[in-house]
Formats: sequence, structure tokens, C-alpha cells
Amino acid sequence: MNNKRLCYNTNDLGASFALAVGVMIASSLVLTLIFGAGTDEMQSWQFWLMQALYTLCIGGSGALYAVITRTNLLSAAKLNVKPDIFHILWGCGATFCLIMCMTPLNNWLLQLLAKWGLSPSVNLPDDVAGLIIVACILPCFCEELVFRGTVAQSLADSGNILGSIAVSGALFALFHANAAQTIHQFVFGCFLALLVYRSGSLWTSVAVHLFNNLAVVALNFTPLGADAFWTDKANTGWIVAMFVAGIAGFAACVLGYIKTTRSKRSVNGDNARVRMGATSAVLLAIAVAVCAVLWVSSLWG
Repeated sequence: MNNKRLCYNTNDLGASFALAVGVMIASSLVLTLIFGAGTDEMQSWQFWLMQALYTLCIGGSGALYAVITRTNLLSAAKLNVKPDIFHILWGCGATFCLIMCMTPLNNWLLQLLAKWGLSPSVNLPDDVAGLIIVACILPCFCEELVFRGTVAQSLADSGNILGSIAVSGALFALFHANAAQTIHQFVFGCFLALLVYRSGSLWTSVAVHLFNNLAVVALNFTPLGADAFWTDKANTGWIVAMFVAGIAGFAACVLGYIKTTRSKRSVNGDNARVRMGATSAVLLAIAVAVCAVLWVSSLWG
């Protein structure tokens, strides 16, 4: 007899996020010991293999949580719902505009932090195959399974949709522990949660997340990917125009998305009565504190 749960509730928030953080730390330590990360002897293929295994471990925490809690992963994470192409297209359009405004902002923040003697940026080897497979394809599914398929879904029926979107985005940004990109990751995380809630399918956010990753990687191979472009005062006008146009475009796309698409979100009324238990709240607090420490540590590179 199949008695698995078909959806998550608010009480799953703390435990699922804590498990993801625990797996993140454990896999980082183990993989660092195995591959000797940070040493001069480490080769490019070893770096990419280590990153691939790390990303798969993160995604695996979402599947592991479903097994532990006897939950039907396909149903609870909305993996069994076919995506709507119009939701994806609106998502890609909004994401393109978000990159336009956040790229200048990220670089301004990097410059500001550099003046304070901090260096939170993360530099990846310029290996096209590694960037596409490990930095683009794997994260778009593994991270979505955890943050929109589990974390966001645990909040889906809380009764406060805006609050649920904000919490999901905040945890997504904090988990990445990258100070210069925190604002970008928060806004993007919120938008992905909106896409999943409104489209009713995790595949929508997976597709848009993939588009985002590919666009960011492609951007690094253009003049916009060079530090000199952002520090050259002659480009200030273009940079400001790009920032303003990106904000306007993103706002217009989000509004257009909401106005022209029909929400397919299904609400489970029983979940609205479920409140986060003490254990889940403690686990959430501990996980957030750990991520906050890692976020501060990232300021020194």
C-alpha cells in the first residue's frame, strides 16, 4: 500500500533546508580532501569533476529528504506537471532584463568591496565544456530540486504567497554565500519561486534557470566579461543606461507575465493549517546561522 505524502508543508522548511546545508558542508569537506582543492597540483578536469559531484550532492539532498519523509518526490516537487511554453518565455525575457540590471550592480558592489580590501568574487576556469555542463546544466536542475522543488513548495500553501516567495529567495541567496551577487540571487530566487507557483511546474524554473546560467556564461566571453570594461570611466554612461533599462525591462516582463498568463497553482487547504514545529524552527535557525557565517567568510575570497 502506497502511503507516501503528495506534497510538502511549512513544517518541512527547516529540516529540508538544514539537510541541504549539511550536505553542502559535508560534501565540500570530503571532496576537498579527495581532490586536494586549492593546491597547485589540482588539474582542470579534477576541478570540474569536483564541482560536478558537489552539485549532484546538493541536488541529492532534495531527493534524500523526500525518501526520509516518505514523500512522493515527483508530486511534491511538481516534477510531474508539464511546463507551459508561455511561462518559460516570459521567464526568459524577465531573466535577460534582470541580468542587464544586475551585472552592473554586481560589478559596482565588487568595486566597493575591493576598496574595503575584500574580494568575494568566484573565478572559474575558462573551459567551455566545463562551464556549460557543470556551471550551467547541473545547477539548473539540482538547485531547483532543492530550492523550488522542496523549500519553496514547503511554503506554497502557507497563505502568504509574497512572504513565501521572499523567504525562498532569501534562503537561495544566503546558501550561495557570495556577497557581491547576493542581491541578484535574492531577486532571481524570488522570481523563480513565482514562476513555479504560477506555472505549477518545477520544469518552468529549471528551463529559466538554465537560460540564466547560459546567458551569464556567454556574457563572460564578451567585452562585458572583462574587469576593464567596468572600471573604465568612459563606459559609465552605457553602464548606467544598461542598469536602468534592465530594471524597467524586468518590471515590465514580470507585470506582463502576471497579466497575460493564468495561474495553475493548486492549493492544498489542509497544509494551510500546518505550522512550523519547534524542531523544524531550530533546524532552520541553525542552518541560517551556518550560511550567514559562510557568507561573511566569503568576503575574504
